[in-house]
Amino acid sequence: MTIKDRLAAKSQNIGTTVRAPRADADTPVRPKTAPGQLMASMPLLAEKERELQAALSRAEAAEREGSPHQQEEIERLRRELIAAKSTGTAIDIPVSELHEVAGRRRFMPREKYVELRENLRHNPLVQPIIVLPRNEGGFEIQSGHHRWDAYKELGRRSVKCVLGDPTGSDSDIGAFNANLMQSDLTDYEKYKGLKLILSRYPEMSQAQLVERTGIPKASVSRLMSFGELPPTAIARLEELPSLMGATAGGKFAALVREGKEAAVVEAIELLATNKIDETQAVKLASRSTKQGKSEAVPKAETHKFKIGKSVYCDMRMTGKLVRLEFQSEDEARAVQAAIKEVVEARRQEKCGESGVVKK
Repeated sequence: MTIKDRLAAKSQNIGTTVRAPRADADTPVRPKTAPGQLMASMPLLAEKERELQAALSRAEAAEREGSPHQQEEIERLRRELIAAKSTGTAIDIPVSELHEVAGRRRFMPREKYVELRENLRHNPLVQPIIVLPRNEGGFEIQSGHHRWDAYKELGRRSVKCVLGDPTGSDSDIGAFNANLMQSDLTDYEKYKGLKLILSRYPEMSQAQLVERTGIPKASVSRLMSFGELPPTAIARLEELPSLMGATAGGKFAALVREGKEAAVVEAIELLATNKIDETQAVKLASRSTKQGKSEAVPKAETHKFKIGKSVYCDMRMTGKLVRLEFQSEDEARAVQAAIKEVVEARRQEKCGESGVVKK
């Protein structure tokens, strides 16, 4: 074979190898780098995000409106509660259908709550939770908040309940009476319960309050004396409602009226830090009063601003201290803004009198 023949044989297959057709320009090619792949997936992620938001919106709407089945179930439970009340029995209600109303929960020390929870872990519930139907669905707890908490922590799906007083105007009084009879409320918690009732029914007199709650008149007077204690003392009681009883609270309130608020605050602070007991605290504040009698002891001046028979604002001035108490936080904030303007105007006036440059 000549050289020419050999070259022709070697070149006869050139160009005959089958190659994959080149992708059309419109055909998408999957990126090979991580950033490229991420950018390519962005439209899909955006679509999935829109689908997720739409699903969440539908779920929220369903939760607000409640499914027909859920509404039927709640209505069935209401009918069973009413029927059970006539026979004195309790029915099981899902813990998720119970709701808390602000101001009704009583204080319970942590160690006592743990004891309650562990008892319910191994034993059946003896005292059912007292509930009331809600207009928006479900049931509000009238009494038994800590039993409800324990059942939730234990993973129980339902709890025994009975129907409380269904009359809306008496629900708060009924809740207070239920807690009063079925638990060891501290005196300060009893005061808060009475104060809550009076704030919601401002036309109610103390005599009517005594009649509706069944608490003796003298006891109501002692309990309401907590409201005359200084804000720092109230803050301590909020932290530890069992700090003092109504008798000691009444004595401290009397000392505050005599103008010895500072001595009362000091004594209660020592009591709160366990440096002295309740009896010693009262004696300490009283002794400070006696030692100060040689001085001109400022008397507390009080004035109540009323709208009809309701107290709008309770003002108390002792020496250099002015205290205002309103029925709502919103009203207190509104008046606080006005007080700031008055104080600022007085400050500028004093600056002008003394020749100090106003700032």
